[in-house]
Amino acid sequence: MVCKACGRNSANENANYCEYCGASFRENMPFRQESYSVITEQPDTRVDNEENEKSISFGNWMGTMLLPFIPIVGIPIYVVMMFVWAFGSDTPQSKKNWARASLIVSVLGIILFIFAFTYTMMDIMNSGVNIEDYMKEFY
Repeated sequence: MVCKACGRNSANENANYCEYCGASFRENMPFRQESYSVITEQPDTRVDNEENEKSISFGNWMGTMLLPFIPIVGIPIYVVMMFVWAFGSDTPQSKKNWARASLIVSVLGIILFIFAFTYTMMDIMNSGVNIEDYMKEFY
């Protein structure tokens, strides 16, 4: 029996429904070849932007990681470049995400350091240590 909905042959001549598409064999449906389509592979749903999806070379990452170790100017340039990479439009998406995450982790680290330093200094001040007497011992 030939299905009028999808056009496939069914081995069971007494079937009420098509085993492929589920259409009824008993209803009067006109045969429409265009009513079905066979999907052979999954469609690619990602947005493919050639410029932002290019891979970043090993040398690029190596330069990025070694930038803060340049004497005197390395760290200020690195901080500026982190903002350029995080919010720039020409940066590949993977480096942009890495720069944003690194900035967030850096800010959290600075906040934790400030809290720890403040807590330690308050603990020293409240412990009864007189800093002036302590300093006189060395001078």
